[in-house]
Amino acid sequence: MKKLFTFQIDKEVTETISETSKNEKGENVTTEKTTTETKSQDIIIKKPSRSLFDDAELFYGVKLSEGIKAGLLTRALLAKRFSNDGGVLSDGEKDKYADLYLKLYETQLDTERISATPEKKRSKEDQTTLEELLKNSAELRRELTEFEMAQSSLFEQTAENRARNKTILWWVLQLSYLTEDKEPVPVFGPGTYEERLDAYDVLEESEDEFNEVLLQKLIYYVSFWYVGRVTSQEEFEKLLEDAGEGDGLASSDDVKKEEKPKEEPKEEPKEEPKEEPKEELAEEVVEKGTQVEVKESKQEPRDKVEKTNK
Repeated sequence: MKKLFTFQIDKEVTETISETSKNEKGENVTTEKTTTETKSQDIIIKKPSRSLFDDAELFYGVKLSEGIKAGLLTRALLAKRFSNDGGVLSDGEKDKYADLYLKLYETQLDTERISATPEKKRSKEDQTTLEELLKNSAELRRELTEFEMAQSSLFEQTAENRARNKTILWWVLQLSYLTEDKEPVPVFGPGTYEERLDAYDVLEESEDEFNEVLLQKLIYYVSFWYVGRVTSQEEFEKLLEDAGEGDGLASSDDVKKEEKPKEEPKEEPKEEPKEEPKEELAEEVVEKGTQVEVKESKQEPRDKVEKTNK
């Protein structure tokens, strides 16, 4: 089996050890002692085959059709409706958006002007001003990012988003394996999609901490692969390194944080601020693993996955 990514999760294993000894009468006496130790469990995300990609494409189409029949709008129709109503942004929001861009542009101009002078030739006043400008620039970028992400949330409840999130869960059920006796076995067992989904529900409803962490990580990693962020073991490891996870494991908070990756703030704002936000709003990722999101609210297992794009 070709592997896309392999990682480990610590698991507490309880073992019963039998010991045989002789008593004072010379009789054999067997005693049992229970021990608990922590072992690392290898988890494998399988590299998908061509046939799996074909099945996933069909599954996405079916779920998209179901969403439309249920009354969900497509992104195109929703954008058109917003446009007919005057756009996604109100007049006040348009003014705020333009003002943020203008302030960022002016801040960058002042920063470039002072930076053009070699550091050794700058006055103390210029150096202090530069540090303040850099600080203000970072704050403005943060506000712009939050503002744009808030606008993108208007497009979350679409037929495409629902189909995508269902497809991410489908991939999790198909690609997840763990090792037993050095042999990979499906985490959710063999069988149809519905049978594997039932197994997913059982694991999620259990109170085993290992199962909770396992589902979170599988959703997290498969989501980033699905949106094209990572495609190999090396890229997965780089992702974890950038996230400050040197041990290769993601915490519950990390999963929630990455369920919907944010767009990178633009470094070079335009002089004339845009009236409308980009049509192609953040489209990445996921809804969750065991306690979900796309905005960290609990949902029924089968509607869980959504979170994390880039």
